[in-house]
Amino acid sequence: MEKIFKSKGMTTTEKWVIVFVLTFMCVAYLLLKEASALCGFIVAIPFLISNYQRKYIIKENGDLWVKTVFGVSQKAIGVNCILYNPSAKGWQWRVRQMVVRYQNGLKKGFFPITPADPEGLIAALKEKNPGLELQYTYK
Repeated sequence: MEKIFKSKGMTTTEKWVIVFVLTFMCVAYLLLKEASALCGFIVAIPFLISNYQRKYIIKENGDLWVKTVFGVSQKAIGVNCILYNPSAKGWQWRVRQMVVRYQNGLKKGFFPITPADPEGLIAALKEKNPGLELQYTYK
């Protein structure tokens, strides 16, 4: 059976920044009376929604799939290592709290993830992949 974990939600600071940007863009639109003033924000909306609404799915065979709201999926087949920084702060908290490394034959890679329950995700991955290497990185 698949186990599903959700991404971390927005912090209060991030919510206020978004409200500020929305207000600024509306004022710019009213002052300039041009739709081009809103183009930058309209392009950024899907990226914001996608970052905060990700689902991390652990399959029966131990693979990790990351799915966004828009149906884009990223697959880590053959997860062999997780770099975990439980004390990540500032910009690192959002971007680099956990890094998943995988290798399937000649294909190998890595990508950062930010689950709401990192310990639960690690436990579920270790259950499916007994040889999973977990490295704690404190910077």
